[in-house]
Amino acid sequence: MTRRTPLPPREDGDGEEPNNGDGGNEPGMPRPEGSERITLSNFSKGNSGALPVALIPWSLVLARRRVAERAQAQERFANWALAIVLTAMFMVNLSVTAVTVAVTEIAREFESSESAVVWAVTGPILVSAVFGPTFGKLGDQRGHRTMFLGGLLVNAVFTVLIAASWGAGSFVVFRLLAAVGGAAIGPAALAFINRLFGPRDRASALGWWSFVGAGSPVIGVLVGAQIIEAFSWRWIFVGQAPLVLAAGLLAAFVLPETTKQEVTGFDLPGATTLGLGVGGLLLGVTFAAENLTAPRVWIAFAVAGLSLAAFVRVERSSPHPLLPPHYWTMPGFIVPTMTLTLMFAAYMGSFVLTPLMLQRAAYGATAAATSWVIIARPLCFSLTGPVSGSLSERFGSRSFGVFGGTSIAVSMVILSQHRPEWSLLVVAGALGLAGVGMGAAAPVMTAAVANAVADEDLGVAGAAQQMLQQVGLVVGIQVLQAVQTAVEDAPLDGEPPVADTVASFQSAFAVGAVLAVAGALMAFRLPRHEATMSPNEDAISP
Repeated sequence: MTRRTPLPPREDGDGEEPNNGDGGNEPGMPRPEGSERITLSNFSKGNSGALPVALIPWSLVLARRRVAERAQAQERFANWALAIVLTAMFMVNLSVTAVTVAVTEIAREFESSESAVVWAVTGPILVSAVFGPTFGKLGDQRGHRTMFLGGLLVNAVFTVLIAASWGAGSFVVFRLLAAVGGAAIGPAALAFINRLFGPRDRASALGWWSFVGAGSPVIGVLVGAQIIEAFSWRWIFVGQAPLVLAAGLLAAFVLPETTKQEVTGFDLPGATTLGLGVGGLLLGVTFAAENLTAPRVWIAFAVAGLSLAAFVRVERSSPHPLLPPHYWTMPGFIVPTMTLTLMFAAYMGSFVLTPLMLQRAAYGATAAATSWVIIARPLCFSLTGPVSGSLSERFGSRSFGVFGGTSIAVSMVILSQHRPEWSLLVVAGALGLAGVGMGAAAPVMTAAVANAVADEDLGVAGAAQQMLQQVGLVVGIQVLQAVQTAVEDAPLDGEPPVADTVASFQSAFAVGAVLAVAGALMAFRLPRHEATMSPNEDAISP
């Protein structure tokens, strides 16, 4: 990766220093000039969001400054900072999949239903989608270091409380509150990566971001299962909390603050209406999968429709909109975003459906065998991400988008033809192919969005992209499961029950193939080779 000039080490705002006559810059450290010579952004004193000196021992402030100075003066500072950000993300994500293997034990201990405990798995997705854009915008305005460290602290505190849960209700609530911290961490981490590296190097750096994002669930499943079997599900969170705090402490000492937007206020009406709209949509889709005619389904969809309509009106008249309205119609933002949204709908819908299929009586796979089969998908995802990121400059985003969507579609077609007598290796191969497709597309599409928007909007733009991906994720899961249930509940004339079960999963995976093909077709709207030296000026100005 191309090195970007490190930031002036005394401009991180940790406190006032006596003026040494050089304007606040460390001797021998020239101030970077131009967007291509800035590691994160130009900094100014008092701009880090650090706590006042009166609340922090001065010795700690000086120690933090010395560590930051030495780190930022290194030739490979950007890579070091990337490693710290990804380490923190890894620690936070460890419990995401670990909870899924603990649902049965948690429900048994709390004498609750599994469906109630499952909200600890699906609820954080909802929280992240609802709060992500708000935290992304606050990071653009207040500084992403502040949001990143605050998110880590909130996540660690509620992770400890999760371990001390006394019932299913407290367990779910603490999981949701911990996810609020995660909702702040995600956009900040993405903004840090996009600011640490220039447009030409972003896809490569985001390949490692995909590696950690896809790889940490694999580690979470394997480690979580062992901890649950040897001790208790509570020890997953007891062990995670200090790891998150340690990562936060390391980030606090090394990561500098980002530039803040010069605005007079925050678009609270826009954030509120968008949150209500997205939250209502996701709740409606979730409730509809259980009972389409239930009143709560239509109430949720009505709230979503009215709120999103209000969001559009608010953003058009707001002097400081949550996300500049022209981004929603700009091809450089919306095309890669919708490409990933459609791919994630197929990818995650089939990810949830596959273990259900394998463990049905018709297929007869054990839980242990299923866990080893489904690991093929995130493993291939994590291994492909860095490779696609490093090759994106050579082949362009369109090639990776089309290849990714096509690979996922072929995977879905194979699964739609699968029968109980087939080997589990066929399923593992199909899942691995889907992982390769998503690993090829995700970092490149994410970099394409970052290269299309203004640097000052990287936080909220990345959060909006992640929000739409999570909408696609939930819709994909619920639609494919609804198709499978509907076909299985409508028996085929003259066919045994086993045939009904097989046909139901085949139909659901066929729908997944259609979603993946739609993603590949959307990717064709991307330019074959786009300029990556600087963002599109036309895309930045309304």
